[in-house]
Amino acid sequence: MELPYVILDVFTDTPYRGNPLAVVTIPASGPAPTQAQKQAVAREFNLSETVFVHDVPDRAADVARRLDIFLPFAEIAFAGHPTIGAAVALRAQGVTTLVTRAGPIAVAPLAGPDPGLVRVTVPHCLRLHAASLRPLALPEALLPSVPAIRERELDAPVFSIVNGVSFLLTQLPDLDLLARVEQSTARFPVDRLLDDGWRRGFLGRYYFVRTGRRLDPDGQPVLSLRTRMIEHSFEDPATGSAACCLSAYLSTVGDKQTTPTCRYEITQGVEMGKESNIVVDVTLRDGQLHEVKLAGTAVQVMRGHLTI
Repeated sequence: MELPYVILDVFTDTPYRGNPLAVVTIPASGPAPTQAQKQAVAREFNLSETVFVHDVPDRAADVARRLDIFLPFAEIAFAGHPTIGAAVALRAQGVTTLVTRAGPIAVAPLAGPDPGLVRVTVPHCLRLHAASLRPLALPEALLPSVPAIRERELDAPVFSIVNGVSFLLTQLPDLDLLARVEQSTARFPVDRLLDDGWRRGFLGRYYFVRTGRRLDPDGQPVLSLRTRMIEHSFEDPATGSAACCLSAYLSTVGDKQTTPTCRYEITQGVEMGKESNIVVDVTLRDGQLHEVKLAGTAVQVMRGHLTI
């Protein structure tokens, strides 16, 4: 079985920056790869995520595509950078809906000066977990070695954008401290940090620094943030799900957004030489979260076929 694939750099319009993504197409006719085969392909690419797109018999009549999103070691329900990358890869086919295990995601161009930007409506089921690191009295090997970072991480909230996608959200005071964030070979005890019924999927560390605030022409706030995402010994150059998680947390819990909408402009991956630019729009209705929209662009850098 041969399957076509492309590799895109996501959340950038500059080749070899941003976050690389493999998009593999499963033809509508013929046998489909098994779960084990898809996992083996994702492990072979060894990118932060690989997405499998299920093609349809009639592309002109069907504007929805089903996606399977894989880490190198597991399938996940949702991730932001595969969703944006797949949306860009499928734009020429007129696709307007991506169907993930977390639910259907609407796709549309983002109005503005950059015609390459696409925006997706992100499924959400928010959860602020009861636990934090401090009461767990974890061994120092599980915590940052820099005291100023460790102290802030101990009290950082644990928040989920959907069940299975969670982050420890640590605010740091300046970019100098953000640059000192380290990878770690240790893993968090998920069963002690996440609430009952939520102890599955992905849990990462997301560090952020506020770098600016302004009002758009309609008087709605635009917040600028610099971020880094660490999971175990891996650093991700762009994490759309973490950006959505942080934005939803700030709008509903941290800052308690008072305007109908708020835009978050997030820059990630600078310390890796892989600068990525992520846009998240959060909309409230009657004080409750109504919509989370993630926007970005991508550029294709490779294409080929793989054999299973």
